[in-house]
Amino acid sequence: MLDSSAVIALVRREPGWEKVEAALEHSVISAVNITESMTKLIRQGGEPRLVERLLRDLGLEVIPWDEELAWASRDLCPLAWTNSISFADRACLTLARHLDLTALTADSEWKKPSHGVRVSMFREGRHK
Repeated sequence: MLDSSAVIALVRREPGWEKVEAALEHSVISAVNITESMTKLIRQGGEPRLVERLLRDLGLEVIPWDEELAWASRDLCPLAWTNSISFADRACLTLARHLDLTALTADSEWKKPSHGVRVSMFREGRHK
């Protein structure tokens, strides 16, 4: 399960991108996180159609954010005010938990055990 930090690192060849690339074939992403990835890449100067093409070319299965996942995210809501974890981050954690997958991220806040999701860091010592 890829977080947007992983996708951005891969596209921009940031530290740790090789670990993301190695996991790519067996990874999925939520529609929320692909949207966040696209938004951040465009905000960083990417041309919108090129960013879309780059993201589509990754071949990731994009899992829709639906009503079932919305309700499944309920107990992660406190992470917003206790750990400053964004909605997109909670969407990634929720989907990883729902599909029993490991979330791949650069956000060290996710390593805290309060959310019950397996987390793997693609780079250590940095926040996304």
